[in-house]
Amino acid sequence: MPAPERHLASHVFNVIVLCAAAAGFAWMIHTTGLHTVRAMVSDIGWGFGGIIALDLAATCCDAGAIQAFMRPEARMVSYWRVVAAQASGRAVNIFIPGGAVGETTKVTMLVGHAPRARVVSAIVLFNLAALYLAVAVVAIGVPITLALVDLPHEIELTLWIALGVVVALMIGLGVLVHRGALGSALGAARGLHHHSAARAERWHAKLSGIDDHLRELHFDRSPGTWLGFAFVLGSRVCSGLATTGVLALVGVPLHPTVVLGVLSVGVLIGWMSAIVPFGIGVADGSNYALFSVLGVSGAGGVAMTLFGRVRSLVVGVVGLGVMTIAHTINRVSIAQRNRRIRERLAAPGAAG
Repeated sequence: MPAPERHLASHVFNVIVLCAAAAGFAWMIHTTGLHTVRAMVSDIGWGFGGIIALDLAATCCDAGAIQAFMRPEARMVSYWRVVAAQASGRAVNIFIPGGAVGETTKVTMLVGHAPRARVVSAIVLFNLAALYLAVAVVAIGVPITLALVDLPHEIELTLWIALGVVVALMIGLGVLVHRGALGSALGAARGLHHHSAARAERWHAKLSGIDDHLRELHFDRSPGTWLGFAFVLGSRVCSGLATTGVLALVGVPLHPTVVLGVLSVGVLIGWMSAIVPFGIGVADGSNYALFSVLGVSGAGGVAMTLFGRVRSLVVGVVGLGVMTIAHTINRVSIAQRNRRIRERLAAPGAAG
């Protein structure tokens, strides 16, 4: 009979992350202003609930994609457990910028229910598929927007440079995935004599399965990979509808050029503003300039940025609540399972 498992490391990690995310939430509330949050939610009314519903639908699609990418091991993890992990990771990414902590949170919430390698590769596959799709939209939308809108030379040049950098990075990433990202990193580390040949062989045996799984993005796609792509596409449709809804709610005319510009150039702005916690200051000024050159009031860009910040706060709070509940249920489940194991081990004749 196996000894009781405590999963102490993941428990401590999740508690620390929850505390750090709560601190990020408090800082974001302080920066945005609680009065501003209340006023915006009150002014928009039921429309705000519709936007949040679309955000939650996108999260459910994301969870469906991760579970699909986990096939055939997907049967080991319930869909709602994956939803809880995705909602938690998304909330952590909102309040702890950078993304690494949120993705690690997803792993810690799923790794006790399925093989670690499959959980990691499924989450990486999901992020890669979402990134590929986002870059494709940007690569198509930005040139069309630049052709339709007369932008100042400096802004147009900046957008072309940013687009070129993004496309170059994606090509490099695609080549790396095709060659085996983890295997390449391991080989590079071995070349720098960071570890012995024996250790490199052991790690290669563990990581080769992840690299093989990631290559399904490019060829020999399994039914699970195709289903995961479909869920990612569904998630992006929900997010696009939510963004369009925000434009309407803040009073921006839904002209095709405006919507296309926001869904493409706006994504580039979001990526660039990510270098600043919560994009405060950078996102506001950039969206003001974007909306002005798109032929609508720059104030609409500021209003949309503020709406997005309030929207992130609400989604983040929901995600942290889900994480707290899921983590508590998981700890109770582990404690009950370990108690039953101890009782069986202590029963007369258990040793035989």
